[in-house]
Order: sequence, then C-alpha cells, then structure tokens
Amino acid sequence: MLETLSVNFGSLQNVLKHPIRQRIVLFLLEKKELAYMDLMNLVEITNTGKLNYHLKILGDLIEKNEDGKYHLTEKGQLASEFLLRFPKKIEPRSLHVADAVLMGFAGFLLTLVNPGFWGFVLWGLLGVIVPITGLVYAVIVPGGIMWLLTVRRVHSHDPYDLFKPPLVTFAIIVLALIVMRVFNITITASYITSSTASSETMVQASLAMFLLLGLAFSFVGVGLTEIIHRALAKIRS
Repeated sequence: MLETLSVNFGSLQNVLKHPIRQRIVLFLLEKKELAYMDLMNLVEITNTGKLNYHLKILGDLIEKNEDGKYHLTEKGQLASEFLLRFPKKIEPRSLHVADAVLMGFAGFLLTLVNPGFWGFVLWGLLGVIVPITGLVYAVIVPGGIMWLLTVRRVHSHDPYDLFKPPLVTFAIIVLALIVMRVFNITITASYITSSTASSETMVQASLAMFLLLGLAFSFVGVGLTEIIHRALAKIRS
C-alpha cells in the first residue's frame, strides 16, 4: 500500500506540474462542476486543442457527469488537497493591465457608493453615526475587495500587483475631480445640531474631499488586508 501511494504521489506531481492543469483542478474544486466553455474562459485558453490536451493529461482526476459538465473524481480531490497544501506549486502570474483597470474601476465604484457619505448627505439627522460608518467602510471594503480580486487572479502577494488596482482607482478619481472642477460640481448637506431650529448648523460635505479620502483609504485597505492575511498565515503555520 505504501509503495502504491508513493508511485501515485510521484505521478500526481508530474500531472500537476503545469499551471494550467493546476488551475483547472482548483477551479473545479471551487465551482464543483463546470461546462467546457466555462472552464475554457476561467483558465483563459482560447484554443480548444490546448484545453483538450490538458484535460487528457489530467486523466482520471476529472470526469464528466450526465450533463456533460466536468467535476473532480476522488483522485482529483486528492490532487486539489495536494495543491492547497503546497500552494507554492501554483506559479504566480503578473496582473494584466486590463484586469487592473477592471479592478480599479470596481474600487472606484465601491468608493463612490460609500453608504456613510451618501447617508450623511441624505439623512444628516443621524449625526456622527453615519460618518463613522463611512470611515470604517472606506478603510475596509474597497481596498479589501481589490486585494481579494487580485490575489485570486494572479495567485500572488507581490505588492507590485496588489497596488495596481488602487493606482487605477487613483487615475479615475483624479479624472473625476478634474471634471468636477471644470463643471463646478459640488454636493452639500446639513443637519441640526440641537432641538431648536435657530441653532441649525450647516455642514458642507464636499464630494471632492470625500473622493480624495476614499483614494487614500483604498491604498490603506489593500495594505491592511495584506498585513492581516500574513499575520493569520503566520498564526496558522
């Protein structure tokens, strides 16, 4: 039995040495089952012959179900456990410019829809609670989601890749601020600081200032998420 396991382990290493086959196994682990075209799109292969070749090499690690979708066999589950246990076997890739643009735009949208800011504008009577919520959101959500998208895309924690999307967010926000300046776009809000209308205080909520703060926090969020990830990984090890 031990000898058989040893031979199988060596064979498994051989089958999984290519990053495309690694990604096929891990995507099937994550999605449970995938149609041929979905699998092709996920592993970013445009040549059917190339995908068929890697599927053939994977052999009995995968199989089709009655719907014609691929899923992992028991041996495939073993292969996925091997990859998860030895993540360095997955070759990291550099984040493409197109991916960075999409992620950076997502970060910009997440910055723009900050519920704390718009809550302050629309429901100023909530006072300080909404701005604090907005601050927490700004620090955690846009940067954290951009970090997650980047790591899943390239299987890398290289700062050069991690901070590409926030740089795109920076470019979009600068462009937005220029447009606001040219067209003189401002947003103001007010809330009552006491029970008497005579002591009403007008508070100006600048969309420009909000965007600049969101820009800073997007970088902070990415860095903070990476620090937390490394700390957790160190604790688990």
